[in-house]
Amino acid sequence: MKVIMVTLLLAAVALSTAEAGAINYYSAPALVPAPAYYAAPAPALVRTPSLDSAVVHSERVGGNFAYSSVEGHAYTALSPVVHPAPVAIAYKAQPLVAPYPVVHAAPLPAVYAPAKSFYYAH
Repeated sequence: MKVIMVTLLLAAVALSTAEAGAINYYSAPALVPAPAYYAAPAPALVRTPSLDSAVVHSERVGGNFAYSSVEGHAYTALSPVVHPAPVAIAYKAQPLVAPYPVVHAAPLPAVYAPAKSFYYAH
């Protein structure tokens, strides 16, 4: 039983590594064009105890009970997700030059009022 499970596991790993080549992504139209291909790492096999299977077999041998259990360990292939992210955006714009001098309003002086004191009557 274990030989079959290990063989299937190795076949799944070989198949996933064969398919883990370059992944084609489409670039966003308004952003800087992304490279045509990203090299994505192969999926990793991770142990998943919540999906394990077990068979418990009990027999009565002589006057005693004999138990045997066969456990099947479950593995899940985690595929990494590769997202193209824009790193920098270049803007090309000319500075706006006013034909006349711009006068900005003077900032108001900061006035600080003392905090009110509260008195509690008992």
